[in-house]
Amino acid sequence: MGVNFRFIQDDTLGGYIEVTVRAAEKNERVEKLLSVLSEQSGQLVYNQLFSEKYHINTSEIILIMRDGRYVTAKTVGGDYTIKDALTRVEEILDPAWFVRISQSEIINLKYLKNWDFVGGGVIQVKMEHGIVSYTSRRYAKQIHEMFLKRRAKR
Repeated sequence: MGVNFRFIQDDTLGGYIEVTVRAAEKNERVEKLLSVLSEQSGQLVYNQLFSEKYHINTSEIILIMRDGRYVTAKTVGGDYTIKDALTRVEEILDPAWFVRISQSEIINLKYLKNWDFVGGGVIQVKMEHGIVSYTSRRYAKQIHEMFLKRRAKR
């Protein structure tokens, strides 16, 4: 299976660059390509799908949490209510940057300031804009390993 690259000039885009990945199926290779493109561009590949559905720019999302019957997205510009299940919201977020830390919360690693163990297998996660959250014990081990891997890459 090869990869083809093609440039199409489109004056209607202004200063933006639009990258579309077309494939027979969304497999591991496609996910890897999307992740690499996302990291290289500094913007989220999944942003367009998310903003079309919820009208929120994913690059501004700090935390997404289940709040009673609804889901709340805490962003740089304020809070937004999303009338959808957290699992469906998670499906359209970029897994390279958005990590579930408990059954009710997903964080954006771009806004992670620091993390610390607080005891009982729980990790305190401090985000920018003064947001503090806690992992559940169920997710703590995999999150700890992921944090250490990201720290090693720096």
